[in-house]
Amino acid sequence: MTYERIRLAENIGLSEIIDSKFKTGVLEIDFITPLSPETSSQNASAICSINMTNSKYPSITEFFSKLNSLYGSNIFSRVNRISDFQINSIGASWLDSKYALEGEDIETETIKMLLDCIFSPDIRDNAFNQNVFEIAKKDIQAKIDSEINNKRGYAVRQASKIAFRGEPAENNSYGTSETLKEVTSESAYSALQNLIRNSQIEISYVSAQKNDKIRKLLSETFGKSGNKGNTYKFINFSPIKQTAEEFTETLDVNQSKMVLVFKTKKDDKYAMKMLSALYGETPFSKLFANVREKMSLCYYCSSSFSRAKNCIFVDCGVETKNIETARNAIIGQLDEIISGNFSDDDMQNVLLAFENSFSGIGDTAGSYINWYKSAVYEGEYLTPEQTLEKYRNVTRERIIECAKSLVLDTVYVMKSKEE
Repeated sequence: MTYERIRLAENIGLSEIIDSKFKTGVLEIDFITPLSPETSSQNASAICSINMTNSKYPSITEFFSKLNSLYGSNIFSRVNRISDFQINSIGASWLDSKYALEGEDIETETIKMLLDCIFSPDIRDNAFNQNVFEIAKKDIQAKIDSEINNKRGYAVRQASKIAFRGEPAENNSYGTSETLKEVTSESAYSALQNLIRNSQIEISYVSAQKNDKIRKLLSETFGKSGNKGNTYKFINFSPIKQTAEEFTETLDVNQSKMVLVFKTKKDDKYAMKMLSALYGETPFSKLFANVREKMSLCYYCSSSFSRAKNCIFVDCGVETKNIETARNAIIGQLDEIISGNFSDDDMQNVLLAFENSFSGIGDTAGSYINWYKSAVYEGEYLTPEQTLEKYRNVTRERIIECAKSLVLDTVYVMKSKEE
């Protein structure tokens, strides 16, 4: 495998990953912009309206027929968030051209279709094709509606809104039902033009073989885009509240949920990640082994570390009558780590868990893309092996100091109506 990162323009980066074991290739283009309630729904509508047609193939039937003729190539779009930023992505995947039966250049043809979706979409009177736009809008509304159906995810999202109030990160990546209603096919097309001109653009390319034609095609196409976007700083620590904010809501659920958010000013990401793994990310962690298994206080209880916001989330499913007891137990297990009550074997098990996780990077093109996107966001370009060495150098003392620095900032509780 070879990895190279180059700049196509000041605010346009290309991460090129070549690995001969793959039979397929992937190109993913991210338009990155600050999360904002004023623009999130428009941006999402724009990116989701350009993966079904373009000016050369203006009907959905024609578009997918062409993709099928390219040995089942695929063009997709999605919207995510990282820290304070909305990531509007459109990409393509294809069968490597060496498997073409008649020597077709599957890769180039697919990528040209993708670029036409962005730079030559199906536009009528400065607006997206209304039928395609309505399909995209309905799909986004379904995603917004589905958030409440995943109660665990909903609880974490609600806790995030409280923890990051006043920061862009409090906003939903798709916006809200109210902001989505205001989006028109005209405003969505205007949003696409704005994304092209003013976003930070990150391109990820994974292929079995190096293809200078593709780099040249991307360079020429994006060089003409007129992009004057910013280069953003993705690591933005969240300020700590003077007093922990608590919020409870009652919903029609079978099981109550609780989310605790701990923040810190301490900047030691490797020790913080080790701490979170010891605390609640692994089957041998304090929260799993004690709060869930030994004390039987929770149906699930785990932690996660947000590097971008430098905080640890703990979320659990719990009976309403046990909420306060579980909260005290969760905080008590953090105190155990502060007191140094974890063994060298525990630390070694964390390293083995990381090593096992890292070993899967490169099994798929997506895992490569996610790894090197994280490198872009964090501004540290390390291989999995180099990263693992960073973890091996973390000491007990660093973990304890990180645990001491954590401050309870937010407590969100979703109570069951039936209890």
